[in-house]
Amino acid sequence: MGDQKRFMNIHVITIGSEILVGHTTNTNLSFIGETLADHGFSVLREVCIPDTREAIRTAVEHECRAADVVITLGGLGPTRDDMTRQVVCETLGLDSEVRPEIEEEISRYLRTRGVDVDARKVRVQAVVPEGATVFANKNGTAPGLWCPVNDTVIIMLPGPPRELEPMFVGDVVPRLEALGCPDFAQRMIQVCGIPESVVAERVETLLGAKTTLDIAYCARPGMVDVRLSGRSGDDAALGAAVERIREHFGEAALRADEDGVRGAVANLLTRRGWSVATAESCTGGGIGEHLTEQAGASEYYAGGVICYSNILKRKLLGVKAETLAECGAVSAETAGEMLDGLLQRTGADAGIAVTGIAGPGGGTPDKPVGLVFIATGVRGERSVERHVFPGTRQNVRERTIFTGLNTLRLQLIRMRSKT
Repeated sequence: MGDQKRFMNIHVITIGSEILVGHTTNTNLSFIGETLADHGFSVLREVCIPDTREAIRTAVEHECRAADVVITLGGLGPTRDDMTRQVVCETLGLDSEVRPEIEEEISRYLRTRGVDVDARKVRVQAVVPEGATVFANKNGTAPGLWCPVNDTVIIMLPGPPRELEPMFVGDVVPRLEALGCPDFAQRMIQVCGIPESVVAERVETLLGAKTTLDIAYCARPGMVDVRLSGRSGDDAALGAAVERIREHFGEAALRADEDGVRGAVANLLTRRGWSVATAESCTGGGIGEHLTEQAGASEYYAGGVICYSNILKRKLLGVKAETLAECGAVSAETAGEMLDGLLQRTGADAGIAVTGIAGPGGGTPDKPVGLVFIATGVRGERSVERHVFPGTRQNVRERTIFTGLNTLRLQLIRMRSKT
C-alpha cells in the first residue's frame, strides 16, 4: 500500500458453514465493525461463505481486487474444514513455511492444558505465508497472520471470539491505524424509554435539514442508539450536536461514560455508597445477571431472590397469602409486597421486584401475555408500574429487565436532585 497514509477500503470474509445454516451467530462481524468504527474506520463489505476450497478461493480473489485490506475470519484450525491459510497461499501465489517456534508455542499451550499433542495438527497451524507477520494466540492454538500482498493486506484471524477479539484489538487495530487515515468521526447518544420514531423526529428537528452529519438509529428493548457521524475532523460539529441532543432529552439520555442503563445504575449507587437487591419472578434472575455483568458489582449489588412459585413469594419475601389469593401473583399488590419484603430482609438501599406473564401461554382477557408489574424503591420512596410488553417470551423478559433498571435509574437521579 506504500508509505503514504490514505483512506482504506476494508472488506471482511467470514468463513463458516455453521454460520450459513444458522447454528452459529456471527458475533465476530459486529465486534469488528464496532471496534473499527470506534477508531474511525468503516467495513465497506462483508461476505459469508461456506468452508469449501472453491468458495474461499473465489472470495479471496474478488475481495483482494476491490479492497485495500481483507480480513478473513475462521478456518485456521487443524481440522479438515480449516483450509483458509492454504487456499489463500494458493490463490495469491504465496510460498509458505513451517515456523518451528510456532510449533513449539502451540505444543506448549496444549501441554499446559493437559491436551495430547498431535504433531501433525500442530504443524498445520504453524504454516506461515511468505512475508507474513504472526500474531500470537494467547487463548488458543491458531495464530493470526498479517500478509502484505502487492497493494493489499490480507489479515487472517481465528474464528472463536475469545481468540479473535484480543488479537484484533491488540495486534490488528494498531497496525491499521499506522497504515491508513480514519474515514470519519462519530459520537453516540443512548436515549431510554422513548420510541425510535419519536427520537428520530426530535433529533432531526433539532439538527435541521441542512446538517452535514449523518444520523443513524438502532432500536433495542427500551432504548435507542443515536449515532452521529461526519468527516474525519468534524469533532466540533459533532460535539455541538451531541450537546443539543443531550440537553433536549435530559434524563432520558445516558451519560457518555455510562455502559448502558446497567452501568448508569451502578454508577449512581456506587457514588452514594448504596446497595441494590432484586426479587424476580418472570425474568428468572435476568436483572441480577445484568447488574453483575460488570466487574466490581459486589460494591453495589447485595443479592437477589428468584421466586417463581407463590410458595417462595410467601416464604422468602413475605407476600401475604390473601394478596396472592385475591389479587393474583401478577398484580401491583404482589409486586409491591415483593419489594417490601426484599428491602426488609436484605437491608438494601434500593430494590427492584418484578412479576408478570412472559408467555407464550398463561394469559387471560384481564391479564394478557406481556402484562408485567415492576416495583422499584429507594430508601422509602416506592413505585409500582403496570406494563404490557409486546412480542415473544424473550422480548417480554428483555423489556422487563431494561424497564426495571431504567425505572430505578430515574428514581435514583430524582432522589439525588432532592438532596
